[in-house]
Amino acid sequence: MSKTFNIGIVGVGPRGLAALESLYVAKKNLDIQQPLQVLLFEASPYPGAGQIWSPDQVATNLSNIHERNLSNNLAGREALSFDEVYLPQFPGYQEWLELNEGEATGDQDHFPSRSKIGSYLNERFETLKQALTGAGLVELYQKEVVNIEPEASGCTIVTKVGDHYKVDEVVLTIGHQPTYDSKQLSEWDVHAKKHNLKLYKDPYPVGALETDAITPETKIALRGFGLSMVDQVRALSIGFGGEFVPVSNSVEWEYKPSAEAPRELVAFSLNGLPPVPKPFSEAIDAWFKPTPEENKLLIKAIETAEANASEIKDASFLIEAIAQITSSVYQRLQSRARTTDLSLDQLSALTLQLIKNPGHEHTLLVSHNTDPLEAMELYLKMACGKSDISLDYCLGQVWRFALSVLYHDYTYMNLGDDAMVDVVKYIEASKRYSYGPPVKSVQQLIALVKAEILNLNFVKDPKIQLIEEGWRLTKGVQSVDVDVMVNSVIDAPQLKAVSSPLVEHLREDKRVDAVSYKLGLHTLEDGRIISQGGNTHQHIALLGRLAKGSVVGVDDLIECFGKPARKWAEGVLKRV
Repeated sequence: MSKTFNIGIVGVGPRGLAALESLYVAKKNLDIQQPLQVLLFEASPYPGAGQIWSPDQVATNLSNIHERNLSNNLAGREALSFDEVYLPQFPGYQEWLELNEGEATGDQDHFPSRSKIGSYLNERFETLKQALTGAGLVELYQKEVVNIEPEASGCTIVTKVGDHYKVDEVVLTIGHQPTYDSKQLSEWDVHAKKHNLKLYKDPYPVGALETDAITPETKIALRGFGLSMVDQVRALSIGFGGEFVPVSNSVEWEYKPSAEAPRELVAFSLNGLPPVPKPFSEAIDAWFKPTPEENKLLIKAIETAEANASEIKDASFLIEAIAQITSSVYQRLQSRARTTDLSLDQLSALTLQLIKNPGHEHTLLVSHNTDPLEAMELYLKMACGKSDISLDYCLGQVWRFALSVLYHDYTYMNLGDDAMVDVVKYIEASKRYSYGPPVKSVQQLIALVKAEILNLNFVKDPKIQLIEEGWRLTKGVQSVDVDVMVNSVIDAPQLKAVSSPLVEHLREDKRVDAVSYKLGLHTLEDGRIISQGGNTHQHIALLGRLAKGSVVGVDDLIECFGKPARKWAEGVLKRV
């Protein structure tokens, strides 16, 4: 019998689960006869889900993916048979809901809780694990990995408790990693410890806020004005017994606080720009969907850039295509859009200007100087089809559709570092719109502002002073003192900022390199890590968030089960 080939998968959240599934699909498709032994390392109690999608997190944490997208794109696993081993099929998300929870298809525009999706992922993993461990092909170790030691052939996985495991290849699917505190957070941490104050440096787990000593009189500041802030606000309102109810003949809701819920939440960020909701329904979403011909324009732009990679220095090829598509989509909106006499070319030029300078002012745009509450109300009405669509809102939705194309087929672009850095820059800038929250979340934010619970008077870059009682936020002549500070900002995956022992060891040993100082690890299309000096580490691969810059799609659940995992699995087995 051939020698067993040992593969390590470090981190078994959704991406690690996808890597494991892809490995056996590739083994079947490539007709690989050599026996495989897979060692799985996941410290959290719910493999397949990991920490972000943990089934035991608070129910107030909603996913940013509606049921429709999950139903259409989170497909099931087909049954596989090989080497007298049978791996059972597992249903897609929607079928799983119907079969296992007795739920009807229901509202496809609903955004499920993260815990529910986590239950699905965990169960999907467990069925695979049961079959593979029963055949002696997989071992699961619920241990933290702190180092990967290279050897002449293969490498050794080292855990926090000092255990060593020899493997021929390893893939890191470790998701969000801790980062070093910023100067501001470091100062706040010292201040909080000195005066026995509450500072939550990590926005997750959100449930920590519910179990600590928060009273109705507690004044809480929220650093950040994005999706994580929404999770915190929901936990501090619904999680404390507050209730949101629809207002008759309106798109808005009303907040009814409980006796236990805090009465003042103060949100702030550098730019003060509020989150922008996704379209309320499939019908409204379809207004912004590019035609097949427009998608071909995007694909052609990408493929032409890849064919001429040595000449491509920035993201012009991408943003010019996005601008052209957006102008066509906006023109098709006709009476649904703000009135304009601009030609198609003029619309395209204006859109390109907007992409390059998001603060650009024009009558077709919602001004960045608009009061945050007014801006949220405007975008809410657009999302519900109750107001003329602005060009910036249209652009955000076109970006969202474009990203689905990029993540599905072009997440790894064969471009130079400078061009990839520029591509990532524009994609990240689009996410205020393209990764916006559900309509429900914005309705709740508006309700909290109108109930005088959520204070937006200090939302744009306030002066922050450390005082013995907590923190004082000042804007103009106004000031407010808060007892608790919550960081709702998730740091970007910059290699130099990651503080986990595993990444630190790899960095210190010069076995990894960054795409740029702002981004993550350098990898090949199949995930293999490129070290300092340009050498490829044949035995170490990485998929996901820490590869941002090498790939563009790293933050989407659906993307976890896409091309990168398949490319890694095929690459590994071709080297067996």
